[in-house]
Amino acid sequence: MVNEMIADDIEEEEVEQDQTLVFSVKSQEFGIQAMLVQEISRVLPTTKVPNTQSYIEGIMNLRGRLASVINFRKKLGLEPKEHDDDTRIIVVELDTYPIGIIVDAVEEVIKIPTEKVQRLPETTTTSASKEYMTGVGMLDNRLIILLDVDKVLSSDELIELDEVKRMMEKVAEASKPAETNQKMDKAKEAPSRPKSKKVDTMQPTSKGNKQAKRRIE
Repeated sequence: MVNEMIADDIEEEEVEQDQTLVFSVKSQEFGIQAMLVQEISRVLPTTKVPNTQSYIEGIMNLRGRLASVINFRKKLGLEPKEHDDDTRIIVVELDTYPIGIIVDAVEEVIKIPTEKVQRLPETTTTSASKEYMTGVGMLDNRLIILLDVDKVLSSDELIELDEVKRMMEKVAEASKPAETNQKMDKAKEAPSRPKSKKVDTMQPTSKGNKQAKRRIE
């Protein structure tokens, strides 16, 4: 129910720039700018695309638009988890392309005051995490890791959707003449019916003439 309420808030109300969407992965809370979120949906069927990063689940049909889908658990190097009723896809947009992020659950949209945000300690971060973790929001007993979406969703690592579209169009175009050729081949393979010989009943055949001649003799 909480997820549906958050989705309604994002879709129906104007989200403020300083609001943060909080989601969880393996009991850890993360936050991204709420204004970057296009929508929140349940998990949709995805199609795997060969030769992509392991954390990229594939592509999905988002109401007629192709969208890349990444698994945030795999992105962090965590073990995969079966999808359940709380699993959600957070849809954001990068370079005009929609991208879905699979998370364990979506919690809420909140404001985190600037004075409540601290930088990550140097000893607890790796060079990779520094690139997309901007700080930690400290609210009461909660620690919310704040993310830079543009860096988390590096365009170099995501599926080239233009290339996928071109590939799909080529497949669709190639299948049409193939179907036509198959029909033509089947027509050629079908055995032709022998032409029936017309016999003139008024003119006796040569065999009939011989038999008639014998009877006269």
